[in-house]
Amino acid sequence: MIFWTFLVITTTLLIIYYKLNKKTPDAFKNIHTLTLFNRISMIITKQLGYDQLYFSHKQYFERDGIVKERVRGKWSCLVTDPAIAKELLLKPDVYPKMSIEKFFPNSLFAEYFGTNVVFSNGDIWKRHRRVCNPAFKSLPLQLFADIALKMINSLETIDKKPIEIRNFMQRFTFDVLGKVAFGFDFNSLGDPNSPYITSFNEVQKAVFDPLTLLFPIDRIPIIRQPAGKSQGDLLEHILTANENHDNQMLSDTELRYTLAIFMLAGHETTANSLSTILYLLSTYKIVQEKAREEVFRILGDNLIPSAEQHKSLKYLNMIIHENLRLYPPAPSLLYREIIQDLKIKDIVIPAGTIIELFLYGIHHSPKLWDNPDEFLPERFEKNEYADNENFSWLAFGAGARMCLGNNFSLIEQRIALCLLLRKYEISLAPNSIHKDGIKFRTQMTPYPIELIFKRRD
Repeated sequence: MIFWTFLVITTTLLIIYYKLNKKTPDAFKNIHTLTLFNRISMIITKQLGYDQLYFSHKQYFERDGIVKERVRGKWSCLVTDPAIAKELLLKPDVYPKMSIEKFFPNSLFAEYFGTNVVFSNGDIWKRHRRVCNPAFKSLPLQLFADIALKMINSLETIDKKPIEIRNFMQRFTFDVLGKVAFGFDFNSLGDPNSPYITSFNEVQKAVFDPLTLLFPIDRIPIIRQPAGKSQGDLLEHILTANENHDNQMLSDTELRYTLAIFMLAGHETTANSLSTILYLLSTYKIVQEKAREEVFRILGDNLIPSAEQHKSLKYLNMIIHENLRLYPPAPSLLYREIIQDLKIKDIVIPAGTIIELFLYGIHHSPKLWDNPDEFLPERFEKNEYADNENFSWLAFGAGARMCLGNNFSLIEQRIALCLLLRKYEISLAPNSIHKDGIKFRTQMTPYPIELIFKRRD
């Protein structure tokens, strides 16, 4: 009762706020509007998946390549036109990312993540990137393998019983991040109630509360703990690069913000990707068997693929790319504030407007993909999409600002999938809510998915 009373009062106040600020600029009048009521309805019905957002407004995304909404008192446009995606991604100086502090002032999001390697521009971004780049040049495959083998050992005790895969994959990727990035064992696989994963989930729930992100509600600043040194490979490389006098060093605060964004992006997105790809393999048994055959053929008696074998797993890589197309773990790219007018078909978007690239819409557009809602790994056989040239596949972005951790994620997925396919037959649990298609709770985070891992003879 208290929740609903709060929601009604908050909604009423926000309606008044938006009424006072609702004047639509002339340039936006012919653009379809994603309304405040659309968003509130998604929150109340707990249908916050970006699949719902796209399919509810598909006709406008496909007709115009753009939809507008008002977020935190500002006009924002969601764009699905690949030509505009190319323009925005290849000209970061003309279309800079909007800082967290500017778009989410007084929020926990800004409090935790500040100005970091992802949410920065120009010389500040270059300084962050110079310090972070060395950490991702040579990744320790054995550390990935060690945690993947620990994951398999955990599954050995759950043979033929349903397991909630999203939670399990989150614990796996969290432990990989801890070991590879920070040289620390979070032991989330060994202890599902580990204080580290529990604390992370509590922080994430508060930071990404949809009400606080969507509406200008101030939050009480949190007390932050200083980041300590670690012997982990990525962190050690970052600290070493930061001490290099040829680089312009980052302050302790800037380092903390960048490490915080690594904590978020370094495991959540990959956990979602592994969850959806295992779901797909559980429902497309022919694809699963074909992938398993390739793993045995390429790896032989080896449990873990070598650096060269990673490249040779062509069919598995096709499956990974198709999963990232269907269910991009980052379904939209960060807000950009354009500093010059931008023309989309017959619409001129004025300078100062906030633009968000809606990747889910691009990845599901029938103008860009044949049978866009079908799972067809073979569409990547000629690699004509994954090279980003036509900007229809943007799972990791493109251009100079392409995701810094894309190789980290792909290595992690390949190693995990090779072990799981070798050891188990994967099936969807009976009576699953996902039997007719995967259902998402928020953005690209699915509702709990129970899968059965049956040990192979």
